[in-house]
Amino acid sequence: MSQPIRRPQRVYSVVMWILSFVFAACLIGLGSLVIRDLPRVETHRSLDSFADHAALEQARGEADELRLEISDLRRLQEDERTDLRAAQNDYEVALENHSVWLANRVVTEADEQNPEIIARTEMLEARRDAVRAAQAELDAVGLSITQIERAQSDVSAELSELRAAARPEYEAYRQGVQMRVFLLRLAVTLPLLIISGVLLARFRQSNYWPLCRGFVIASAFAFFVELVPYLPSYGGYVRYGVGIVLILIAGHFIIRAMMRYLERQKVAEARSEIERRKSIENDVALKKLEAGTCPGCDRPVVTKDGVQTDFCAHCGMKLNEDCAGCGTHKIAFHNFCLACGHDCRDQADPASNGAPDDHGLPVPV
Repeated sequence: MSQPIRRPQRVYSVVMWILSFVFAACLIGLGSLVIRDLPRVETHRSLDSFADHAALEQARGEADELRLEISDLRRLQEDERTDLRAAQNDYEVALENHSVWLANRVVTEADEQNPEIIARTEMLEARRDAVRAAQAELDAVGLSITQIERAQSDVSAELSELRAAARPEYEAYRQGVQMRVFLLRLAVTLPLLIISGVLLARFRQSNYWPLCRGFVIASAFAFFVELVPYLPSYGGYVRYGVGIVLILIAGHFIIRAMMRYLERQKVAEARSEIERRKSIENDVALKKLEAGTCPGCDRPVVTKDGVQTDFCAHCGMKLNEDCAGCGTHKIAFHNFCLACGHDCRDQADPASNGAPDDHGLPVPV
């Protein structure tokens, strides 16, 4: 079956779709710039700006001082650990040397009376005392760090209490900012949605519909990207509520559109087959036939093995017929016979008697 739409028309359709998307992209870019450059509804305020300023500054100062003290003590603790390791190494080396010396010496008198043994023992005791002193200093530094960390924890708890006391006022401010931002975006987006609705309702058959379509796409993007994410939530109630309302509105219009379509089809099917055929454009009819749909009632064409499908089983629309010129079986909506080129338009309306057809040409009798 030949294509019902001319090749230039197909190219035109593709080009206009591309133009629609490019136009929508430009509008989206412009809208994003407008949204970005909108004046700020209010300067940003943090949670701390709502707390007791004097108490907050005092607690922050104490916290900073404690952090500095802990930092200094950490460095001192590392130094004390280094000194302790050095003292332990000295003591271990001295103890090992003393053990070796005792093993190799010649005993000439009692150990408790040997001056060298006494001196070496006193040296070991001094090294052991140095280790104990280094350990004590390290423990003292650790204790100081623990005490300061406890004080720091108390200051952190005080800061948390100050912020907790300020949170209700901050949350009220934040929700107010969110609402103002949403209303500002709504003031920009709502006119776009209204214009898009008018374009959809009145200009769908206009020659400039591809441009209108680009505007509708940009408006939809503005609604779902620039507006919906900024919709106040209030725990999710508002967003779910808005979703329900939008679904109800969309369902209402879809149902109404389907009811109008069914009513139009009912009225159309009540007319004669010739009148219905005149109201259907050939290109539309051929496209529907290619999809296996009756051009007269939009129902699937019923076929049966061994039976030639010349009429719709639902509405009686003639789908195929024999050419009056050569008798070739053809589609009834072909204006000219594929086999002999005979003008078949007079077959659609035998009573036309040469009256002009839809193309403004006289129909031969």
